[in-house]
Parts: sequence; structure tokens; C-alpha cells
Amino acid sequence: MKAALKISDHNFKGTQEVILMCLNRIMEVRVLEINLQKNIIAVDYTKPSVYERIKNELKCLGLLVGEYIPLK
Repeated sequence: MKAALKISDHNFKGTQEVILMCLNRIMEVRVLEINLQKNIIAVDYTKPSVYERIKNELKCLGLLVGEYIPLK
């Protein structure tokens, strides 16, 4: 499943590399793109339950996941 996640960065002071390292801890996720200027993270993941893990990891960084846009 591929999706673009809209994020909002209320307390985020890190970089794209920090986000990448955080999401790489989830084995079922492959990061396709991180664009902090557009507030979008594109990911490929294996099953719907992984989406919740992605949201939780990003929340720990101070990023809130908003709109979910499926990609083809």
C-alpha cells in the first residue's frame, strides 16, 4: 500500500534524516519521499495496521499525521 501523509510540525525541530531514521525502525515501511516544504511524507507499507505504527512514530517526533492520500 502506498500513501502520501500530510503532516503538521507543531514541535518538530529535526531534519528529513531524523524522520527517515525513525520510520526505518518499522520493518514493514519503505519511505518513498520526505518533503518538509510541502509537509508530505510518501511511504509504502505492507498492511493497514502499520499505518497506526507510522502515526505513533511520527507523533513521538512532534509530527501530527493528518490527511491520508492513497497513491497508485
